[in-house]
Amino acid sequence: MQRTREPRFLLTSHLTAFVLFVLLVASEFCSPHFDAQAAIAIAPSPTRQQTSPLDGGPGGSYIETALGSLTGYAEDIFNLALAGNLERAEKRLDSLKKQAVALDCIQDEANLTLLPRLKRTIADLGKAISAKNVQETLRKANRVTLIAAALAVPYKPRIPTEVSLLEYNGREIEIWSAVKRVDKLSGITLRMHLAWQTLMPKLIQYNGDKELKRFSELMRRLEQARTAEEYDRVSKQILAGTETLEAIFAKPITESGHHKVPHP
Repeated sequence: MQRTREPRFLLTSHLTAFVLFVLLVASEFCSPHFDAQAAIAIAPSPTRQQTSPLDGGPGGSYIETALGSLTGYAEDIFNLALAGNLERAEKRLDSLKKQAVALDCIQDEANLTLLPRLKRTIADLGKAISAKNVQETLRKANRVTLIAAALAVPYKPRIPTEVSLLEYNGREIEIWSAVKRVDKLSGITLRMHLAWQTLMPKLIQYNGDKELKRFSELMRRLEQARTAEEYDRVSKQILAGTETLEAIFAKPITESGHHKVPHP
């Protein structure tokens, strides 16, 4: 039975890496000077088993904790900017920078690709905050969370990468619906559906049937949205729902023998 399951998990891993790669290309690298080879180099290897002396036990790893803190600071800055409080966002930026420095210990290809891009994005975030540019602050802060998700993939985080992608795209909808850019929202919705499709089998393995039904309904509403206001309303419900998803995947293995799914 073990052998029959491995190909399915491997396929899911490949799909997750592909979805993440698409997101990186679509949101991070599409510019007049886009380098396709550089983008390919950034895509995480879905089959590589990352080993590191910094890895922890079942309770997590140093890198996973550091990336979680980095994401938390970026989300704080995003929410502060969304509330129009750029002064507090600037103070939070100092903590974000310190946490990014702590990631220099990662010794793999991320040193050549993702980590430099993370540092440039944080520098751009600082410029946006100093210029009191709320829109750019939101975009750069959210981009930090995407890069953090990419960095986490090889370490098989307890919370599946797809949850991070749903959160990232939910915030993207908040960004673009605020300025009535409905033309961008359908593409973001498609990316969310890709992430959700790869997350569904994992959620079932965690006995998350109730949340599966509820979240599927939210995704249906998102697909039916037509105005910026409708997109924004559903995206806020989805972002609230991802907190429940995180809680489901954070649960330890139960005495009933319920097994966790390997995360890519």
